[in-house]
Amino acid sequence: MTSPLPAPTEDLLHLLHALPQPVAVFDAADGSVIAANDHFCNVLKLTKEERTRILRNAFGGDASCPLRLRILDESIAHFFAPSGIRSLIDTHIKTLRLGGRECRLVMAAAVNWPGTPEQKEIETGRYRALLENLNEIIYVDDEKANVAYVSPNIFRLTGYEAHEVIGKSFMDFVHPDDLVGRMDTFLKILGGEEQATEYRMRTKAGEFKWVRTNTRPIMRDGALVGIQGALVDITDFKEAEEALKLSEEKYRIVVQNSKDAIFVTQDHKLKFMNPRASAILGDTCENVADRPFLDFVHPDDQEMVADRYRRRLDGESLPDGLAFRMLDRAGRVKDVELNSVLIAWEGRPAALSFLRDVTIQKKMESQLRNAQKMEALGTLSGGIAHNFNNLLMGIHGNVSLAMVDILPSTIPYKYLEKIVSLVRSGSKLTRQLLQYARDGAREMSTVDINQLVKDACETLGATKKQIQIRFKLSKEVPRIKADQGQIEQVLLNLLLNAADAMPDGGDLFIETACLNGGRAEGKVTLSRSMDYVMVKFSDSGTGIPGNIIDRIFEPFFTTKGLGRGTGLGLSTVYGIVKNHDGDICVESQVGGGSTFWVYLPAGAADNVCPAEAPPARVLPCQGNILFVDDEPHVLHSVAALLMHSGFTVFQAISGSDAMEIFRKQRKHIDLVLLDLILPGMSGKDLYYRLKEISPQVKVLISSGCAQDGQAAELIANGCLGFIQKPYDIEALSTRIMEIFSAG
Repeated sequence: MTSPLPAPTEDLLHLLHALPQPVAVFDAADGSVIAANDHFCNVLKLTKEERTRILRNAFGGDASCPLRLRILDESIAHFFAPSGIRSLIDTHIKTLRLGGRECRLVMAAAVNWPGTPEQKEIETGRYRALLENLNEIIYVDDEKANVAYVSPNIFRLTGYEAHEVIGKSFMDFVHPDDLVGRMDTFLKILGGEEQATEYRMRTKAGEFKWVRTNTRPIMRDGALVGIQGALVDITDFKEAEEALKLSEEKYRIVVQNSKDAIFVTQDHKLKFMNPRASAILGDTCENVADRPFLDFVHPDDQEMVADRYRRRLDGESLPDGLAFRMLDRAGRVKDVELNSVLIAWEGRPAALSFLRDVTIQKKMESQLRNAQKMEALGTLSGGIAHNFNNLLMGIHGNVSLAMVDILPSTIPYKYLEKIVSLVRSGSKLTRQLLQYARDGAREMSTVDINQLVKDACETLGATKKQIQIRFKLSKEVPRIKADQGQIEQVLLNLLLNAADAMPDGGDLFIETACLNGGRAEGKVTLSRSMDYVMVKFSDSGTGIPGNIIDRIFEPFFTTKGLGRGTGLGLSTVYGIVKNHDGDICVESQVGGGSTFWVYLPAGAADNVCPAEAPPARVLPCQGNILFVDDEPHVLHSVAALLMHSGFTVFQAISGSDAMEIFRKQRKHIDLVLLDLILPGMSGKDLYYRLKEISPQVKVLISSGCAQDGQAAELIANGCLGFIQKPYDIEALSTRIMEIFSAG
């Protein structure tokens, strides 16, 4: 233990107090104060008691030293006083000997300004304001990580006053998750390295803020005595950085998972593309990097795409969208739609493009347009058939009237019979049109499709022996619910179509199967929740040219030439299949044959065929009939035939005429023969108005169109049946008398 230092001479004390600077003398061995002038005490803001004890100690009193010194470097001193820790920055420290002992002479240079006390106070305030208004927080730690000094602006960051931080370990203010990294950095600084680091710092309120610090070691006489650095708040920067990362991540997720291709072109070359673009081009970004985008555009569309790109770069205002064709690496053609915007890419003009593969959509649109066209043609065909049937009805009625007064053995009678035969042929033609229009009446029964295929092939084989028919008929195919006669017509028409495609003979493969709508072959639209029976016809014929394949189901379209075909075969097939809630499609290649797929809903195996109708009875014709038809040639001729058969007939050419007659004669009218299609008041509306007048009225409906949903509704609501135009008078008379005899 060192001996006490002798008290300083009175001259030394007077000298210290006479100096205008804050000056003190400390023992170099233990850092205790020997003497200090008033300026020094004022700078450290010592209490009156602390000053008295320092003065008594200077004159050799017994009081313990109230102030001790610890030097961190030549410019920073750390003082320990009973009232708290004090630090001075910008100090000058000199070593001297006093009474044979080594001492430290400390002068606070920061307040060593000439002038009056008021001027000194002003300068001191400026110095303090400078520290407090710095963005950086200045701090000094000793070699044990204890805070030796921190500038007053620490308050703005943490809420702590400087004296609340000084003397504590800086580790007390570090986020637990950052503590290990901060200790590693501290050890590197103690090893002589300068370090810059970022970490989270705890505030007085318990929150954490991000800070960045640049720190260097403090060396004294070759030994490390602490560290010093500057600390700055980067919380806003970190929050912005995190927000940017989140934003970038969101955009990355969107771009990487977009169903549209996203890519950047610069100088006509691909610079970036997302996975969807890779899928459309059929290659990776690495393999197509710096390749011209036009390499992937269909040759016929390249000039259009290049011209548009040049015009966009020149600043010309153009529509955003562009449709063209592309070729992937395998050479497959794809329909695409492109939207582009101009951007800067690495400081140079470029185009950011969004491309969508619409190949499937285009095909579906084409199928939809074709379906709409076929629907329109069906409506047109139904109208033609209706009008044509009315004409045939008028011809048939007038011819039948003429035949009444002519002997069957005469030549005129034979000519009239020929006309009747032609009317029947015309009626078959209109029935085909009505089938195409999906307007044909169906007599549903349980049908074995495999047996129908075999029967139809026997018919074809008898006349087309040069055709080799090969079967692949599945035993798992269930019976279907269908109109057997119409399905037979479908099969025969398709067989004849295949035979016409192979005039010199060939092979015809017929396959049947039952499958779900989602597994159907060919370009058809079927329900995935239903099973279907498939009949597949594949021939080795001449094939169908691509420019006409979309028209083969149109009515009256034929390639057989004048007099060789009506053009109604395949259109009838189309109408029947659609009328059965099925679908049909074709694929063909010129010189490679054609394949037709027919799909019909699979029905329950226990469907029962309807019972056969009993043979018609010949009944005497009598009774009163109200006949309503808007076609005069039909109205008058049929009325005359009915009257000739023995009926009394009231004639009405419109709904209003019918209402007037019925109100006057309803007690005498036994039956109303009602045409469904009337101008003004429809046959349906007329029926319900007649029912209002007389709920027991008997009505038989007829039409040039086939029986449809409207007829079915009226039959369900009391109508006694439907008869298709053109009909002969014998069939009509028989039907009427059956109604009368049934009561």
